[in-house]
Amino acid sequence: MAHGVSTVDAVDSRENKGGGQELSQERLFWHGMRQMMPIAAAGILDGLVFGILARHAGLSMFETMLLTLLVNAGSSQFAAVGLISQGIVGWPLLVSTLLINARQLLYGLSLGPSFRNLPVWKLSIMAGQLNDETYALKSTYLAQGGKPSMTYFMGAGFGDYAIWHSCVFVGAIIGTAFTGTEQYGLDFAFIATFLGFLALNLTSSVYVKTAVVAAGAASLGYWMFGLTSSVVMGTVAAMLMGVFSRER
Repeated sequence: MAHGVSTVDAVDSRENKGGGQELSQERLFWHGMRQMMPIAAAGILDGLVFGILARHAGLSMFETMLLTLLVNAGSSQFAAVGLISQGIVGWPLLVSTLLINARQLLYGLSLGPSFRNLPVWKLSIMAGQLNDETYALKSTYLAQGGKPSMTYFMGAGFGDYAIWHSCVFVGAIIGTAFTGTEQYGLDFAFIATFLGFLALNLTSSVYVKTAVVAAGAASLGYWMFGLTSSVVMGTVAAMLMGVFSRER
């Protein structure tokens, strides 16, 4: 999931630079949380939808919350639940979600040099809170001159974590109230959700080409080997397009 990035507040940014007044650790934490709120709030609907879809896919309340608490990666969570709902488990699910979330490696490589002096266990905690939204805020914060601060990053991550998981919890409760989803066409919700994600990201010719190639590969995989192969082939095709494309 990727939402808009709010601009880092100029006054607070100056305060956190070497030439100005240093923010206390407590203020840095709340500063990060406050700046994360507008971005995280944009994902409220996504969290509600995920909770509902996870319950309709057959996951229990415990399994739904465990999945979102441990994974904390919206797009791959949606993908996993969609595959589970179709009876696809095991290595195809792992490979597909791994490829979808491969961009996290680039996020870590981007932020890592600013925290090269931190021990591995602290970096692991920060990595657990890194996703599209928190990366967007944190990279903007550093680009505007903010000092690398684990406290600020933890505040931003905690704000995003709290909103997302609260909404998933509410969605999972709502999901238990609905039965006979096919009667209302809610079984199409998985497909509709991803079509919505796709439509929002078709902002350049390379994205359109990638969507067409991935759809073609998925269709070919389905025709040749069935549903499981179509998911893997479509995902791999999209990743290869991203790697080799020279367009922006």
